[in-house]
Amino acid sequence: MSSVLLENNIPVVQQQGLNTNKPAAFGGTVSYTSAPSGPQVSSANVNALVGATVVLTAAQSGQTFFNRSTSGSPSYTLPASANGLEYTFVVTSTSAGFTITTGTASVIHAKTSATGTAITSTATTGAITNTQGTAVVGDTITLQCDGTDWWMTAQSGIFAAS
Repeated sequence: MSSVLLENNIPVVQQQGLNTNKPAAFGGTVSYTSAPSGPQVSSANVNALVGATVVLTAAQSGQTFFNRSTSGSPSYTLPASANGLEYTFVVTSTSAGFTITTGTASVIHAKTSATGTAITSTATTGAITNTQGTAVVGDTITLQCDGTDWWMTAQSGIFAAS
């Protein structure tokens, strides 16, 4: 196995009045405990129509899902918890609300609204809902997993734990 010298890959610091052409010095060893995980792409995925149950996969992390249902509230089921997974849900029709479930014992931490009180789904249902009665076109929520539970990282609109 050949060696790669770190010194050969460090940019040179060039600042007038300082020692020029001297590489920056670093100590220690760089190591990774696991491969990076999380969103790989950011694309739209339209597949929540009339009362559908949409089972999401880890491969869909980073995608946006639009609730276009005109009747019957669709349900999205998040995949098994894994650090870095992220999904965004958007209301494009107020004819039906939608539910997001964990499908496992993990919970979802969010708020009733962007400025409202904190909510946490129960471990038995792991669900939050945007109901038809409170839905406004453009309501959105982004959930990210920390490896155990799901956390709201962006939100607009009203949600409830269910």
